[in-house]
Amino acid sequence: MSRAVIYTIRVIAALLVVGTVGSIEIDRIDMWTGFCQGLLGITLWILSGYWIEELKEYGKR
Repeated sequence: MSRAVIYTIRVIAALLVVGTVGSIEIDRIDMWTGFCQGLLGITLWILSGYWIEELKEYGKR
């Protein structure tokens, strides 16, 4: 994975988390769906940080 792909995933993760609040507020999704969407965004953000560290490790080799 290249850095561009990882940063694109980070942007998508941020949009998922931020979009959850607005979608729940205007009743487009229910609380459970918002919870799952928020967790997906947080999980993607954490994993993308892990992937960036892995790229740094492979770059040193």
